[in-house]
Amino acid sequence: MMPVGEDNTDIKLDTNGQPVSDKNGDFAIVSGDACWEQDLRLEAETEEGELLYEDEYGDEAYGFGMLDFAHAENDEFTKTEIIQRVKGKLAKRTYLDLAKTTQEVTYRDGVYYDSVSVSKNDYNDEYNIELSTEEVEVESE
Repeated sequence: MMPVGEDNTDIKLDTNGQPVSDKNGDFAIVSGDACWEQDLRLEAETEEGELLYEDEYGDEAYGFGMLDFAHAENDEFTKTEIIQRVKGKLAKRTYLDLAKTTQEVTYRDGVYYDSVSVSKNDYNDEYNIELSTEEVEVESE
């Protein structure tokens, strides 16, 4: 599946994935950075293979698939797998500067957490994602 690009426009979705209406009752839209940020949030919340029309595998598949690590042992191998999974998913977005991407994977009370910070090429603004094997929270700064 092709990732959303820098110049795409999409229907604006709320935190529950439901369309947001504008003041005229039409669908509100997002474009520019807000569009790819929304798409990144949605992909982070999605499991690989969850979309019925998806036929890609691995890094090209839509969804970060964090639930794959829900019952994994707390070890360096699993932390490395999480880092590689997320980096691979981010790499298909060519407008992101992977050299500025940071990740910190921690483990607390049986749950893995991955704090991810990304920036666009030639920009200083950061987009932060808190992934976990329980839920996903996304903030932009």
